[in-house]
Amino acid sequence: MRKILVGTDFSTRSDRAIRRALILAQGLDAELRLVHVVDSDRPERLVDAEAREAEALLRALAETLARTDGVACRFELRFGEAFEGVLAAAAELDADLLVLGPPRRQLLRGVITGTTVERVLRAGERPVLVANGVPAGPYRRILFATDLSPGSARAAAVARALGLDRSASILAVHVFPFAAASLLVRTPLAAGAIEPLRAQERRAAAESLARFLAEVGLVRAHRSVLPGERPVPDLVLEAAQRIRADLFLLATRGRTGFGKLLLGSVAEELLRRAELDLLAVPPDAPVGSA
Repeated sequence: MRKILVGTDFSTRSDRAIRRALILAQGLDAELRLVHVVDSDRPERLVDAEAREAEALLRALAETLARTDGVACRFELRFGEAFEGVLAAAAELDADLLVLGPPRRQLLRGVITGTTVERVLRAGERPVLVANGVPAGPYRRILFATDLSPGSARAAAVARALGLDRSASILAVHVFPFAAASLLVRTPLAAGAIEPLRAQERRAAAESLARFLAEVGLVRAHRSVLPGERPVPDLVLEAAQRIRADLFLLATRGRTGFGKLLLGSVAEELLRRAELDLLAVPPDAPVGSA
């Protein structure tokens, strides 16, 4: 990773993103870029006044980070819609990673649709790290939710480029479709008749997960396969709680049908409900070297 871009609106939420980006940049010897977007759909005098103030704040912050924390840091001032400005800066600067603070959940009553974070996740082509938690150091326990798709393989590659496989323990969770579970509802079969089928599918899923992790270079990751008998977000969140994870790793788009584990809706649900950080990787995201 050569260049990390962090969006800021100078709020305490953005402070989390800056501190997390700083920790990553220090570990990777990467350059840090701060970006702030000024809403230009207002009277010109207000736009000019905010731009001057924002530039002064960005300059002071960049100088402080460079001087105090020893990280190369510069800043970008953009105009327009927040999510468009952030995405444009990421593309023009060829950023390897984009770091954002958490959305304003309480103001939106838990709904993130339409926030800058959600719109960046939907429209962006680069890995996005949402810093929900208060940074206290490098990540230690990561939950990698995977559907074994090429998108998940790209997510694993980004994690390796960030050095997460070296600094943290990774639990790879694969929720597999358990077709026989519906028989319990449609037929009078006893649960004991279903269990051998569940065990058989679990073994097959475990073998598939092991092969996948070997292919993506995460052979040291711990593994967990779970039958899809309950909503995927519930299963993934419970697994994260069990290991006290501090980061979710997932692709933004995956397979279709049941296997659409990470196809938009699940990623959004995790962002809506989780209090830990989330690293979301688009299927065609560039993968910088560590």
